Parts: sequence; structure tokens; C-alpha cells
Amino acid sequence: MTALVQRYTRAVMTVLQKRLRQTELALDLTQETFLIVFERLRGDGIDDPDRLAGFLRQTAINLAIGEQRKLNRRRTESDNQSIASAIDETAGPAAQLEREQAGGMVRRLIGELPMQRDRELLWRYYVLGHDKDRLCRDFSLGVEHFDRVLHRARGRLRELVEKNHGAL
Repeated sequence: MTALVQRYTRAVMTVLQKRLRQTELALDLTQETFLIVFERLRGDGIDDPDRLAGFLRQTAINLAIGEQRKLNRRRTESDNQSIASAIDETAGPAAQLEREQAGGMVRRLIGELPMQRDRELLWRYYVLGHDKDRLCRDFSLGVEHFDRVLHRARGRLRELVEKNHGAL
């Protein structure tokens, strides 16, 4: 069996890579090809042992075709235009009220943060949508330091949210 694998691995890989164009997947299916052929040889065997190379090749091709079919069934491309047109921009009154209440709660909790820099940074970054470069300049922070400061501010806000969990 080892000699068979050594002799035909390159040919099977070539067939699979040509059809799939994914090296890792071709490696997996190469192993699967040999497993199927070994099972067949241990069981019923093949009709013409001189055609073993052809049997290996066709088994690899069949696995590649099956894999392509599976990938096509899993394909989940969306039509963004039809999704966008289906979205109802006018939410119902209950959803609008809930959004307003949540926004009020977030504003209140940000206002309760003990550090002025945390309050201002979170407000400007998440509510006003200021970009990172502008905030780095305004707060005199490097890009990496900004990420740490923002992370810590979010952590402190999270603690407030958890502490006020009953109020939400």
C-alpha cells in the first residue's frame, strides 16, 4: 500500500489541484481518494488491476466534483440591493421607543463614567462617529495607545452597564 501511495500521490494531487485550485482541499481529497481505493481493493477489488491508475484518477475526479457541488450548495451570496429595498426604514412605534430608551440609558451611563476622557472619547467615537486619527490628535495619543485607552474606557462602561443591569 505504501508503494501505491508513493507512486500515485503526485498524479492524484495534480488532478485535484487542477480542478479545485485549493491546495489544502486537494491534500484532504488525495487522502480520501486513497482511503476509498484501499477499501475497494480490500473488498470487491477492481475488475482490471492493470487499470488501477485510471481507477485512482476517476475516484479523485468524482471526489472533486462532489466537493464542487457541496460548495455550490453552500454558497450564500446575497443580493444587497434587494435586501436594502426590503428593509423597512420606518420602524414601528415600539421599536422606536425602545431605541430612544436605550439611547437615553447609554447617554446616562456614559455621563456617569468617572473619567472625563472616557466620557468624551466614547461619546465622540461611538455617538458622533469621529475617526480614530482625529481623536488621536485631539487627545495626543498614539494609534496603539488609543486602542488601549478605548478598550479600557469600554471596559469601565461595561462595568457600569453590568452594575446597572436591573435598570436596563
